[in-house]
Amino acid sequence: MSSLFEFFTDLAKAGYLPAMFEHAFMVRGMMAALIVGPVLGGMGTVVVTRKLAFFTQTVGNASLTGVAIGLLFGEPIEGTYAGLYGFCLIIALLMTYVKNRARVSNDTVIGVVLAQVLGIGILMMVLVTKQFNVHQIEAILFGSLITLNNNDLILLIIISMIAMVVGAIIFNRTMLSSFNPIMAKTRGVRPVLIEYVFIAVLTVVIVASLKLVGALLVLVLMVVPAAGAQNIAKNLVQFFWLTIAFSTVSTVIGLLASGVWPIPTGASIVLVASIVFYSTLTLKPLLGKGEIQQGQS
Repeated sequence: MSSLFEFFTDLAKAGYLPAMFEHAFMVRGMMAALIVGPVLGGMGTVVVTRKLAFFTQTVGNASLTGVAIGLLFGEPIEGTYAGLYGFCLIIALLMTYVKNRARVSNDTVIGVVLAQVLGIGILMMVLVTKQFNVHQIEAILFGSLITLNNNDLILLIIISMIAMVVGAIIFNRTMLSSFNPIMAKTRGVRPVLIEYVFIAVLTVVIVASLKLVGALLVLVLMVVPAAGAQNIAKNLVQFFWLTIAFSTVSTVIGLLASGVWPIPTGASIVLVASIVFYSTLTLKPLLGKGEIQQGQS
């Protein structure tokens, strides 16, 4: 990995790349952005269709509790992987289980769990306050190039590859279950099983991208590019690829902006995504109304 960083820094020193890429953390961040953008964009199409926007926010908020649990069990603050991934997966699967068992709406279940996660998170933070590094917390909340290390990048690559493979297998069945669950069942699709698989993959992707995007802002990057694509897409194929394009452009430009100015990476990415969204609103009258509709949650 270090030789790869040296290759790009040498190109920057020779003038073939902007000077900011002389720093290894900037190269690492760009690699992460080129992975996070397409993956979050592709999954964002399903998130918007299934109305799971605030589900992603709950998982992001759960990450703070996961970090605290990892610290309590002795994990290093720069790598609280077991606590972080373990707790977020438990919360995500719990929400899915309750939604399928209880006679309440998806929004209600998410609201209940979100309140619980915030309460537990505050309590856990108090317990580990003496071990806490405030800059690490800022990185989880808002995203940070500096705290993104090689292990985070490798883990992001592995998780993204798994997500792309699983996504390619279940995407059509997931979308069919979203738009028409009854038809999906008649075609042999098991909507509940598909939902659990998608939720598990979505959760680990969200957690893997937190250091770049931030827990408070991952919701926006997951939803806003898809919402922008939904404004102008005429069919599902356009919706999918436009979302990936908008998400990737937002991530890369936002990353470059945070390298030029001292602003949090996640906030910069979200600002660019918002500009893209409002731009699609201005183009909507010219291109015609999109036909993609949200499915059932």
